[in-house]
Amino acid sequence: MKFYIKAKGADAMSNEFIKPEYLEKVSRLRLIDDIFMRKVFENNVPATELLLRIIMDNDKIKVIKAQSQYALTNLYGRSIQLDVLAQDGFGRYFNVEVHSESSDTSPKRARYYVGVIDTAHFPKSVDYGTLFDTYVIFITETDVLGEGRPIYHIDRKINESGNHFNDGSHIIYVNGACRYDETALSKLMHDFFCTSARDMHYQELKQRVKYFKETKEGAQIMCKISEELRKEGFAEGMSKGKAETTLSIAKNLKRLGTLTDEAIALSTHLPIEQVKALSV
Repeated sequence: MKFYIKAKGADAMSNEFIKPEYLEKVSRLRLIDDIFMRKVFENNVPATELLLRIIMDNDKIKVIKAQSQYALTNLYGRSIQLDVLAQDGFGRYFNVEVHSESSDTSPKRARYYVGVIDTAHFPKSVDYGTLFDTYVIFITETDVLGEGRPIYHIDRKINESGNHFNDGSHIIYVNGACRYDETALSKLMHDFFCTSARDMHYQELKQRVKYFKETKEGAQIMCKISEELRKEGFAEGMSKGKAETTLSIAKNLKRLGTLTDEAIALSTHLPIEQVKALSV
């Protein structure tokens, strides 16, 4: 996939992010990569509806709203940014997260996501009985739960009886490694690992993947995102390097023994508690 850019002026500005190294990165992106999945599913109700109908094994699901990179702010704890958050005609919330092999897919992360979504969508002075069901769905590159199943459904239950404790919270893990048979779920997972639209099964996904990979406009969007991520990574690296340098200076000053902890904290702008805790 190549574009030969000869534009000038405003046209050239619109093409400034189309670089060979970025195009190469875009060509390797799959739906299991969150940066790409978010763009493909951004405000994409048909694709989201397809996804949920297959995972939930329910072709009656009707999605009324689908958003990607949906930020939920927690004033008293950790805020999160969801890959995709959708709501169906019954008011149920579906959060879909994709995770590569190195990503955090711990059960406690799933538990936290359910709680934050509930908190963000439950107004004050409303009866608890009106709280909508919430589904957090992890699509993982490998079988993180290790039982060899294509899909795992986790719900609360009463230990003594085994009966369900129907609080409306649900966690689902989809095993992306199971993608080699003819089931709808396997075909869906196959599509999540394709780098080319022509190899995909489902038109709802194929069309958007083709747009971002095989059209000039789509490539511009993805290349611009790649550039922004590069800049963010550079800034984070510089910040981390600066922080490590400051800690090193503080340790050296403390090792010399000529300054008090308070003086070191004042000189390096580190919290006094951190300076006191430094080992030399």
